[in-house]
Amino acid sequence: MATLLNLIALLSPFVLVIGIGMKFFKISRMPLNIRWEIYPLPSAKRERCQGSYMEEVDWIKKKHEKGLFGEFIEPFKEIFFLHRVKKFNLYGIWTWSIALHWGVWLLFLWNILILIAFVSNSMNLSKIIFLPYLSCFLGIVGTVGLILKRINNKELKLYTSGIEYFNLIFLFVIFISGLLMIYRENSTLEALLYVESVLSFNLSISEFHPFTLIHFLLFEIFLIYIPFSKFFHGPVKFFTFHKILWDDYYQKKDSPEEKKILQQLNYKVNWAGPHILPEQTWLENARNTNLHEK
Repeated sequence: MATLLNLIALLSPFVLVIGIGMKFFKISRMPLNIRWEIYPLPSAKRERCQGSYMEEVDWIKKKHEKGLFGEFIEPFKEIFFLHRVKKFNLYGIWTWSIALHWGVWLLFLWNILILIAFVSNSMNLSKIIFLPYLSCFLGIVGTVGLILKRINNKELKLYTSGIEYFNLIFLFVIFISGLLMIYRENSTLEALLYVESVLSFNLSISEFHPFTLIHFLLFEIFLIYIPFSKFFHGPVKFFTFHKILWDDYYQKKDSPEEKKILQQLNYKVNWAGPHILPEQTWLENARNTNLHEK
């Protein structure tokens, strides 16, 4: 059992990184999305921030410049403040959602600090012991709030699948186990010893309190689970922002994008509708102007 726990602890960060890399590769190979081209773009230069560069005279002769500052700020606001949830969500989940997300961020931060403290042997974690307490408090409040919201709101309940309840309960258990672990005396020292035992591949179950073993095991399973679950929605936002919301480059002849578009136009439509020619290509459907004769 100790060997299995040690392997899970060592492999979980690698599974997380490799899994995310594989997902990014898979998504990058998918067919092109339809661009939204909703202005203003955060990447637009300040002098034309309300519209497209294609509105300018002789835009084709000019260099297409983008403001990188806006492209960094906008994802930052979304990741750490969920400003789109606060602005557009109709069900009032922002308070609980921001609490849950910050609980997760602080949980990752605390585990990173434990690793840094072990490697450097110079960080005094006792001075920032409030971080895991804050993480667990926010995580518990957020998960409970979101579960109750989804149960009690009839409309929101329709959009909530069983896996979403499972994910929230899973996070709730992680935060509860973390609270039980850090509430004990010398829990920080035990966490450092756990890291040392794992890295030296000398983990002994009898040396650690069950709460410590349970919490770290749950967190390691969480790392493995992230790339293959809905928790992966965060990294995927890179494609949503940069390839759908903000991509406004014009089409060039013989570019890789044009080749992809031509390939996709030859896909056959395998569904029916009053405006669709089944088993014909998208290009043939787009050229069909005699819908009334169908």
